[in-house]
Amino acid sequence: MLTLLGAAAVLGTIATPASATTQETRKFVGYGSSDFGLELIYARHDARNQATWAGFTDCEECDKILFPYSATVFWRCTR
Repeated sequence: MLTLLGAAAVLGTIATPASATTQETRKFVGYGSSDFGLELIYARHDARNQATWAGFTDCEECDKILFPYSATVFWRCTR
């Protein structure tokens, strides 16, 4: 193993393919509450704002929890 590392040091750095891209995925949780039935809209808006501030634009809602007067949404975003 040390021989391989020594050979790599002599030849230069170990190269990775140029086409290799890393894709970052994060989850965001949005919360909303309303007395007028708008809790799901507020929760989605909260999750969207968090994702936008973090620089994520490609998002999908993967789950939601609805209670009377409150909602929680889970978004999975990639960039």
